[in-house]
Amino acid sequence: MLPVPPLKTVIVEDNPVLLDLLTGMLASIPGVDLVGQADSEAAAIALLREARPQLAIVDLELRAGTGLKVLGALHDASADYGAPRAVVFSNHAHPAVKSRCLDLGAVAFFDKSFQMEELLEFVQQAAESRPG
Repeated sequence: MLPVPPLKTVIVEDNPVLLDLLTGMLASIPGVDLVGQADSEAAAIALLREARPQLAIVDLELRAGTGLKVLGALHDASADYGAPRAVVFSNHAHPAVKSRCLDLGAVAFFDKSFQMEELLEFVQQAAESRPG
């Protein structure tokens, strides 16, 4: 049986403390390959185009620009970025915001305030279910 390739993952997050925490936690999940991080809309779009990850974890409020525009870029030209699955990790969990994110192609929305464990479980399941 061939080994399962790692789940190439990027994080779009502008909070350095949360970024360090999330990076450390993702590094402990077998099969996850963190291939980059960005803290602004422009940096995120460039990273996604270059890294072509399978998973993008996107915050909505960035140092410059917004995660909604990152999701919009992925939605409008998914193939340009390797067609990654996007999940949102944000404090802005209002139902209208969640709905907009899902309309833009996000496959899940996790509230930073209390859903870190659920996000990590999602990533672990995604890594485990990768085709070999």
